[in-house]
Amino acid sequence: MNVNAFCEIPQIMMVDGRNVENIVRVVRTIERAFDSMNAINRTSAEPYYVQLARILETQIKNGLYKVGDRMPGETELCRSFDLARSTVRETLRSLEQQRLIKMVPRRGAFVSDPNENQWKLQVTQGFLETEAHSPDSTINTAVVRAGFEVLPSFATAALALAEGENGFVLERVRHIDGKAAMHSTNYLPGDVGGLLLGKPVLQGAASLNQTLRTVGFSIFAARREVAAVAAPANIAKELGLAKGAPVLLIQSTSRNENGRAFDFYRSFVRSDVVTISVDAEASKETAFGDGDASL
Repeated sequence: MNVNAFCEIPQIMMVDGRNVENIVRVVRTIERAFDSMNAINRTSAEPYYVQLARILETQIKNGLYKVGDRMPGETELCRSFDLARSTVRETLRSLEQQRLIKMVPRRGAFVSDPNENQWKLQVTQGFLETEAHSPDSTINTAVVRAGFEVLPSFATAALALAEGENGFVLERVRHIDGKAAMHSTNYLPGDVGGLLLGKPVLQGAASLNQTLRTVGFSIFAARREVAAVAAPANIAKELGLAKGAPVLLIQSTSRNENGRAFDFYRSFVRSDVVTISVDAEASKETAFGDGDASL
């Protein structure tokens, strides 16, 4: 609460029978102070979604919503704060990136446990975004290489580029609390990679997904595949494992709203350090026993 809001509270003086009037003034001042904490400031230059995110974050941290509680839905938030649905969605996306909430398809937003080491593959955020805000974990990123080079054939195929075409490669190793957790290599078309030059992400100080969004490339759709593999020698060395040790290989192609593939990555993940989270939800047919649930 803004302490300055109470500086205008008048003293209650028990003289001339005016104490009732002073009490009313005090109550109204306090009410205005509380209202200001839970209202959107229309005159502020701060974006509305940032203001709403701060309000909801305060409510979560103050215990109004506890871990596992369902947050108000989009429609309710739009009505309560007189905001556009796109603004509310940006707010929820921001809170999810901070790991304060988790979005469950067709069910809504729920307060999450920030201490879980999970990377949820269904969401469009990357590993750094979903982990970096955990209060009990420290994540460090070491950039192994970053620059323009001829892309391997599997990358050009994923990005719908000509074989042998130049592109941008970003190779990184992520550590959680000092323990190697993941080795990632991103392959991007040359024009997209050029937008990263001079950005903190190339020093391991920012999220690639967030950086790409700021330059106009947001993930509209992505296909991610997971397989258990034996760690190649170079990967095993970076992750502090023996050659051939079991790791998870995650491959992903990200597309923008126009369907253009602008990022392909391969990540080798130590599942003893990071839990890969995948939510499953039954279809209506399966839920009522009319579908085939076998794999």
